[in-house]
Amino acid sequence: MFVEGLHEKGIFTKEFPFRMEDNTQADFSYPVHWHAAIELLYVEKNSLDITVNNCELALEEGDILFIANGDTHGFENQNKLVRRVFIQFDPSAFNSLGSNNIIKPLISSTFRISKQELPFYTDLRTHILSIVDSYKAKAFGYQLFLCARIYDILAIISNYVIDRVKPQNTDTNKKIQGLDKLAEAFKYIEANYMNDISLAHVAKAVGFSEFYFSRIFKDITEKNFSHYLNEYRIKQAEKYLTNSGMSIADIAYTVGFNSIVTFNRSFKSIKGCSPSTYKKIGI
Repeated sequence: MFVEGLHEKGIFTKEFPFRMEDNTQADFSYPVHWHAAIELLYVEKNSLDITVNNCELALEEGDILFIANGDTHGFENQNKLVRRVFIQFDPSAFNSLGSNNIIKPLISSTFRISKQELPFYTDLRTHILSIVDSYKAKAFGYQLFLCARIYDILAIISNYVIDRVKPQNTDTNKKIQGLDKLAEAFKYIEANYMNDISLAHVAKAVGFSEFYFSRIFKDITEKNFSHYLNEYRIKQAEKYLTNSGMSIADIAYTVGFNSIVTFNRSFKSIKGCSPSTYKKIGI
């Protein structure tokens, strides 16, 4: 699992699109990121702060946070012992049995369910704890059990949000379409970052106007296109600096910069040091 730009990747194995982590790390922190997975966060012990879409949320013990795919979120250093359970799954793996029309509206909204919200809370917590136990035990056929619990959770959430999210809501459909197009945009960047690409190129490639694409790109990533592109290029440059014998000039051109001066300036702005220092120290 790793983050490129703000995009968290490598969450799942090829065999099973599901991940669970029962985390009690005392100094836990994680940078702001987004992913295509749906995420459930259960605060089992103590409280914690999380940033979602640039807004600070203070979660109390027992709170359950449903994080929509595409929503940015991150954790500052938690200077206390907190037990937190993360459950992530790929929504595309649960689109059978006509459930796609139900899941799509759900994944457009991030919300919290507290202990006071009964009976939804009790049922949801029961399934979460069952998932934790089953995932740790990994008995024969545990994947089937986990899939069944995910469907149970989706059914509970669909009842919980029925008055908040309408199945064919125009804003919801626009966000879903925007997420799909943004996924295409990231693939385009990953395949073409070494070339002279611009916002206009990527917008055209995904079928959006430059103005609209620029807006949804910044809304979801909280960065403008050029900054995200430079960050991605610098991330690739880091790999060459540590794992190749290429000169800094060659690396600059290889990752898509057309000027060594611009590369050096961007690298220092993002990494806090020059490319030559980074290469020498082997950070």
